[in-house]
Amino acid sequence: MRSMRRLPSLNALRAFEAAARHQHFARAAAELNVTHGAVSHQIRALEDSLGTALFRRSGNRITLTPEAQRLLPVLTESFDRIAEITGSLGQDDSADHITIACAPALAAKWLVPEMADLTERHPGLTIDIAPRQDLTWLEPGRRPTEDIGDIIIAYGRPDPAAPGFLALPDNAFFPVCSPRLTHGPRAVKRPQDLLRHPLLHDDDGTGWRRWLAEAGVVSPHDLRNMRLGNASLTLDAAADGLGIALGDTILAEADLAAGRLVAPFSTRVAAPGAYFLLRPALSRDSSTRDTVANWLADRLRARLT
Repeated sequence: MRSMRRLPSLNALRAFEAAARHQHFARAAAELNVTHGAVSHQIRALEDSLGTALFRRSGNRITLTPEAQRLLPVLTESFDRIAEITGSLGQDDSADHITIACAPALAAKWLVPEMADLTERHPGLTIDIAPRQDLTWLEPGRRPTEDIGDIIIAYGRPDPAAPGFLALPDNAFFPVCSPRLTHGPRAVKRPQDLLRHPLLHDDDGTGWRRWLAEAGVVSPHDLRNMRLGNASLTLDAAADGLGIALGDTILAEADLAAGRLVAPFSTRVAAPGAYFLLRPALSRDSSTRDTVANWLADRLRARLT
């Protein structure tokens, strides 16, 4: 007869796995929908149970101990496998096709890179990404007028009463540019130095006017501007050294992490709207759709906090 397994608390293991994967307690708390203190408490309890430290703490920074590095991949693989199996139970073929509608820039800069993790979690799921330019809704209370997707990621001023509404944290804008523009005779060192280069826009210029005012920069009448079709093109143009763009945490993160873009200043201005998710009513079972929507919302929340 197999002896009874002696395992640590599942909640403690989940808290450790999320914190170790993110290397950040606050992001783990956002993913698990608990407080930062709850994550810290669970990890301390796990360390006491195991009799070993799992993190080295230095201020707000944490690093994994050798014991944590051994434990993390085993837990991640196990939790992914459990999620895959439990997510497939009771599902029929009609639930294995999901259409996600979002703005082209969000699709290119954030959603497509996330698809590798999503398809690993749901290997039998067919995903269609539907880029839409008309998902910026700055009029309060607006809702989709047609069936454009099983999951809709929109931007603007949401209607909390809309079907399947999932709120996300507020966003902020800040200048980004190619690293090449931070040195040389026209180097961007101070906010005033931005005026030496074209300012790249994907709106009517409102965003840049607000940021320059916040930074105390007076815009001259001969300000050089370049307008592009959407935020993705604007960020790509900035990475190519054509000028300075306004980025945000979601759209600019991958380029910043890769070193294609840098953020020369810490000043940020609040965005006029926020990202949010909608799950329109469906006639068929939508448990898979809801699982995917909640997972996407968690990823966005972790990025925005």
